[in-house]
Amino acid sequence: MDSEKYEAIVVGAGTAGTLASLALAERGVKVLLIDSKTKDIIGKKVCGDALGTHHISNVGIPFPPKETYKGKFDSVRVYSPSKKYSVKVEGEGLALNRHAFGQWLLKLALDKGVELLDNTRAEILKFENSRAKELKVVEQKNGSTYYVSGRYFIDASGFYGILRRQVPETLGLEKEIALEDLSITYREIRRVKKSEDLGVAKIFLDEEIAPGGYWWYFPQDDTTVNVGVGVQGGKNVNPKKNFYKIIEENEELKSSEILEQGGGIVPTRRSIYTFVSGNVLFAGDAACTANPIHGGGIGPSMLSGKLCGEAVADALEDQEREEEKLWQVNKRYVNAYGAKAAGLDIFRIFLQSLTNDEIEFGMSKGLVTDEDITDIGYGKADFTVREKALIIIRGITRPTMLKHLAETAKYMKIVKQEYLKYPDYDKFTSWVEKIENIFQEYKQKFIEKS
Repeated sequence: MDSEKYEAIVVGAGTAGTLASLALAERGVKVLLIDSKTKDIIGKKVCGDALGTHHISNVGIPFPPKETYKGKFDSVRVYSPSKKYSVKVEGEGLALNRHAFGQWLLKLALDKGVELLDNTRAEILKFENSRAKELKVVEQKNGSTYYVSGRYFIDASGFYGILRRQVPETLGLEKEIALEDLSITYREIRRVKKSEDLGVAKIFLDEEIAPGGYWWYFPQDDTTVNVGVGVQGGKNVNPKKNFYKIIEENEELKSSEILEQGGGIVPTRRSIYTFVSGNVLFAGDAACTANPIHGGGIGPSMLSGKLCGEAVADALEDQEREEEKLWQVNKRYVNAYGAKAAGLDIFRIFLQSLTNDEIEFGMSKGLVTDEDITDIGYGKADFTVREKALIIIRGITRPTMLKHLAETAKYMKIVKQEYLKYPDYDKFTSWVEKIENIFQEYKQKFIEKS
């Protein structure tokens, strides 16, 4: 094994890693997929387990078989802290059986010829002339250590980014993700007598229970629900402790049975500025691709994995234009999802600045409607504070909050437009500086002074 050489090595067999290896194998690339879990439990992960069906067609895989999901959603409803007010987003989604879905994706990859090295931990990436050459791995069953070599490496190892942390300093590539850009989560799958509002995924904004985040109630089928809490990193809040406050206040959940439980960490911010550093690429949570607002990461992680795999395959076919071929993953991801996520990151910062009282006020006055929430979810920054809302609150209270909301929409649009101008490598430095300045300006104007 230690003498085996691969054209591509993918670290992490989650949704990003399996799609990356699948895309490579479909192009005839010799690819090794490494995961620290044993093959039979690949796919198990603490997650909200929800996936919008549009993501499936976006990455070009078959519609998942029935055994990979427990039910379907037709909408998401977001509630104010008091639960008196809410806004609704229409859209079809699946309540996944996360383990079965992960196993199905893995089988798609293995059936195309991907080689799996399971129960194996990736450790040290060795470089030669600033180019990754070998990866030290440890077989966890017996502790044996050896190196595998590859022409390209894809880091799909999760938010920790085992390879991302080891690449040479690269402008626009953050090796460490700031604590405030992480969501610390705890969730349980519970069996209840009867799920509430089957087909509706519920999100609850409450700065006391989930500061900088939210808690959720996602029915999976008639008697099974996925319930969890996500809090912003750096808030010094234990999500598990607050989770059980929710359980104690809900009679249905109080008498329910725990089927699964666990915690996790998810980057909830715009994606890193480049998915490429030399011959190492980044996908999924290692590239911070989860939705900045609701933390949904399965869809964009699959997309990022697929695009990374395709970029490596393109580079292998045209080595003379390697840098150009690899760089295309950045442009393709930005156009497909990254520009939207950047705009949503502005909105995330706005939401995290609000108190429960301000959230309640805004939702009670209809400052953001069902249509607005749908537009925001699709990355459209065209929503405005309506004249009727201005009339309702003019001269009454919170004019600053109203102005802040209008300016937030403006900055969302500005940053999205700049992302859609994603540059070639030679102009990347100035582009990163411009984006950083936009975010700093927004925070200084409306967050740090609020």
